[in-house]
Order: sequence, then C-alpha cells, then structure tokens
Amino acid sequence: MSRRRIDLTDQLGPFVPAPAPDDAQLALLRAWMPARRWFPVKSGTTTITPWRSFGLADGSDAIVHLLRVEGPEATVTVQVPVVRRPSVTHAVGQEVPPSWIGTLGDGTDLLDACDDPTFWRAWLTLAQWGEADAPPASLDLAGARMLTVEQSNTSILLPAVAGGAILKLFRTVAPGANPDVDVPRALVQVGWDGVPAPLAWLELAGEDEGDVPAGAEPIDLGVLTELVPDASDGFQLACAYATGDLSFAEDAAELGRTVAGMHVALRQALPAAGQTVGLAWLRSELRRRARAAAASASVIAGRLPAIEQFYGLLEAPDEASLLELQHIHGDLHLGQVLRAGDGTWRVLDFEGEPMRPLAERQRPDLPVRDVAGMLRSFDYAAAVGEATSPTWATDAREAFLAGYAEAYPTPDDAFTQTLRDALELDKALYEVVYEAGNRPDWLRIPLGAVDRLLAHGKPPAPDGDEPVPG
Repeated sequence: MSRRRIDLTDQLGPFVPAPAPDDAQLALLRAWMPARRWFPVKSGTTTITPWRSFGLADGSDAIVHLLRVEGPEATVTVQVPVVRRPSVTHAVGQEVPPSWIGTLGDGTDLLDACDDPTFWRAWLTLAQWGEADAPPASLDLAGARMLTVEQSNTSILLPAVAGGAILKLFRTVAPGANPDVDVPRALVQVGWDGVPAPLAWLELAGEDEGDVPAGAEPIDLGVLTELVPDASDGFQLACAYATGDLSFAEDAAELGRTVAGMHVALRQALPAAGQTVGLAWLRSELRRRARAAAASASVIAGRLPAIEQFYGLLEAPDEASLLELQHIHGDLHLGQVLRAGDGTWRVLDFEGEPMRPLAERQRPDLPVRDVAGMLRSFDYAAAVGEATSPTWATDAREAFLAGYAEAYPTPDDAFTQTLRDALELDKALYEVVYEAGNRPDWLRIPLGAVDRLLAHGKPPAPDGDEPVPG
C-alpha cells in the first residue's frame, strides 16, 4: 500500500551522516553479533562488513550501523544501533547485560542502543506517526524496557507511550516496504481488528551510490504498534496447557477463526489480481525444496525418495487447474499470535522469514501455507510442554481446522487434505534443517512429523502390475 513519504532532506531524512565503526568497534561487533538470537546466519562462516552508518538528527549520541552479513547462501543487511557509555565493572559471576557488546581501548563500553532510553526517545521523536507524522506531546518512558525473549528482531515495551505500545526494531533490513509495517496498516484500514494497529514507523532514505542503484527505495528500520492488553504469548500459553494436561481445543478453534478472518481481510485489503499457480509447478518447487533440505541435513537424505513420492500424490481431478494465490502471513505459528485478556487473538509479525528476499516475502501465496504452519506449531507445543495425552496435539489441530472452516469455507476433499499435508511436510523439512543446525535436541519434533506424514501418505501396495493409485 502507498505511504505518505516524509521529507528526506539530504537523502537521510531524520538522520545525519556518521562514521563507520572503526577497527576496534568492528572487532567487538563481529564477536558479539553471531551469538544473538536475531543474527540471520545460523551456520557456516560469515563475513561482516560496514555498509552505512548514521546518527539521529535530534542530537542524541546513538549511531545506527547497517552491516553487510555474508553467509554461505545469502548476503543480508543487519541493523545495529550502538551507544558508548562509561565502563561498568561486573562482579565475578555476575551476568553481563545482553546489551553489552564490549569494552573499547579508552575504557568506554560499546552497548546495543536498543536498551538505551536516549535512543528510544530519539526514535519516537523522529518517527512518522501515522499520516499526521506528529508524535504525542509527551513521551513517557516510565516502565519501558527491552524484551530479552526475542527471535529475529528486538522489541521494547513502552507501557506509558500512546496508551501502551511495543517498539520493534528490525534487525534484518532491506530496501522496500517491510510487510510488518504496511500489511497491518492495510488490515486496520479495512476494519479488521485481529492485528495490533501500527502507530508509527521510521525509514531511512535510499542511497544512490555503491551497489545501491539510483532511486533506491527507503529502508524500514522499525515500527511502533499498540500494546495488546493482558496478552499471553500463544506458544507459551499452549505449552502451559500441554504441561498441565489441559485441552487447548477451545482456544485453537478461536484461533482458527481468527486466522480465517485474517485471510478474508487480506483478500480485501491487498487484492492479488487473480494470480494463480499451476499444480505441476508446485510439485516441482516442493521437490526442489526437499532436495535442498536433504543437502543441508543428512538425516533427510535417506527419506528423500519417499518425500518425492509423497509429492507425487498431489494430483487434482483436473491437472490443468490453477490454484488461486493471495497475500498471506507467510511465517505463521503460535509464537506469532497473542491471546488478549478477553480471549480473542491478535496476529503479529507479518515480516515473513527475514532471510528470504523482501520481494519474495511480498508475493502472494497459498493461504493453506499459513494453516500448515500453525498445525506444525501444535506439535511443537505438545513436545515442549511435555503433554502426556497422546491426543493433545491432534485435538488442537482438529479444533483449529474446524474453527478455520467456519469462517473461511474450503473444500473438504482428498485433494485439499493432500495439499495441506504437502505444505505441512514442506514446513517440517524446513524445521529439520533449522533444528539440525541450531537445536539438535529438538530435531526429533519435526523429524517425527516428517515420518508421520510420509506414513499417512504412503500409497497401498499395488496388486500385480496395476499402477499405484494417485
């Protein structure tokens, strides 16, 4: 969706030029960044080099560095705002604050500015507040704190700003409109209340030099959204239910209705102009992704023939039929939703997978991909929460699907179920690769799903020379 552009004076807007990190600062950043949960490259050798650096035009002392991170498969840009403060001595055994990057030769500490109130105030002052671009007359930072439980971004809780808000600083950034800014805005504008409303955002103008073409699009650096009152993280809530052997079915059904409502609203807010995909292309793409997963995780290699055979079951009565695409969430799971105090759900994080190119994350897709992602999440909640009931995840899955079908009717035929299973398998393979490289103790969770789906989709043995039914 279109945005009113702020005055990008001197091609920097609310920023001023700043020096790149010197060798000492860069050495500290290179040692600190890979250990952060938000660091985009999870395995292999990486190269970190400075790209752009700028300060904030309000006169505060934070410097925002955009650093190129080159990994085995892609090069992405990571945002790291920093401040320098007098060194603080930590007692032996005392936990070092997560914002501490290191101590420089002059005795000052280099800190992550995401945990610095001066940076928060500057960000809020310089941001574009909706279409009016006018921040509140008073910015009360009472009770504000950086959240330490985070994944691909860094969030700051601001309970006294604009009636309660969350500031999310994007760690992986790219030229172009970040979906986590524009998609929620579009949903709010069509009247859907299942997403926290964006209040403000901050963007950096494109640069017309180096490897950035003239007229490059601005880069979204972060977004401020309304705070969901008395909210519970969806994954933590589901795990707690599993641990207590409490049924999650009622909440899952309501969540299914919410996700369906999101898909209906997305069709209205961001029409996809009749875009479609052919079934043959989809089978080929799923097989390609499976081969890439097998190359990255050896545990998949022995299952690859069965996986390719499984995707062969993905056949429609009319092979020439086309599957309709629309804008979707793209990375939906229980950790991307909040249950409000009134029992309703809110959907977060429309950014998609940060390592994927921005243009790819903005493309329409199959809504059933979101459904498959949530189904996988119920398996994780059951495993992490150590549910003793063997039907805990199954009951949650069935309730979610029933709730979804109430608000977004879809055919309940063999093809629809096979398509859903195929995309769930695709997601499980992605999870296997991730867990193999990052959390090997969790590898059993997605691998068990792969084996379950393959067993479920295994065709019956043929009699004589009769072909296997497709």
